[in-house]
Amino acid sequence: MQEIQACPVCGNTHLHEFLRTRDYHYTQEEFALKRCEACTLIMTSPRPDNEKLAGYYTSPEYLSHASRPTSLIGRVYNLARHFTIQRKVKLVEGSQKPGTLLDFGCGTGEFLFQAHKKGWKTYGVEPSDAARNVAAARLPDVTPTLQDVPRGVCNAITLWHVLEHVPDLHDTLSELAERLTPDGTLFIAVPNIASADSLYYGDKWAGLDVPRHLWHFNRQSMERLLQATNLKLSRTVPMKLDAYYVSLLSERYKNNNRLTPRGYVRAMRTGVLSNRAARKSGEYSSLIYVARK
Repeated sequence: MQEIQACPVCGNTHLHEFLRTRDYHYTQEEFALKRCEACTLIMTSPRPDNEKLAGYYTSPEYLSHASRPTSLIGRVYNLARHFTIQRKVKLVEGSQKPGTLLDFGCGTGEFLFQAHKKGWKTYGVEPSDAARNVAAARLPDVTPTLQDVPRGVCNAITLWHVLEHVPDLHDTLSELAERLTPDGTLFIAVPNIASADSLYYGDKWAGLDVPRHLWHFNRQSMERLLQATNLKLSRTVPMKLDAYYVSLLSERYKNNNRLTPRGYVRAMRTGVLSNRAARKSGEYSSLIYVARK
């Protein structure tokens, strides 16, 4: 197991236990979260060594790598993904004219495929062999590492719920920034640990997803990370559907991995209340951070 000794965002060594939770999705192992008292980044620590993390993605229901989920929640995920992909493409096109797009952590390539159809030259980076093979069957330039992508050519780079999985935050963002054109835009979507649904579900909030999620961001810690890598935050965009999907998973975790009809109703209510609270606070269940050099 690997213990985090210093915050990767600000270097502070005063890290205090925030809460304990479990890998409710797969192994049921317990993990601790620690909070940086300076920049408020929350991290999974101790966590499995990097070479062992891949084993926590092997569940057949790990949805970002499953092309055809079979569970009810999996089907809900696929339906929501259909709508959110179209919205993501429009968001990127609203900031950049079609050029070259890199999707870092592209999974099975659904977002890239839609962008490719809209005229973007695309690169995809995906370390999972199974997911990458699905993406590469219908897209060019899908590779396992960022080193295969030329520097300075990307008008847009997207990370859709990926950065929380990356072991080395600073080096990864710096490497991505080097792939941007001078006027390029970076889009980073991550769960928001300060959202109302996170506060409601606590240690059973599905957005924690330990140990696959190594980092747990709020707006303050994300802004500090962008500053540390010489990126400027342009705006944030809410992902409102995430409040419902994450609440569905959280209700399942509360009930020994079973989603009951009553749990479904509670999840929908929690999603509504979370989005309603976020209208004033800005603390949506997930946020997209739009940044530039």
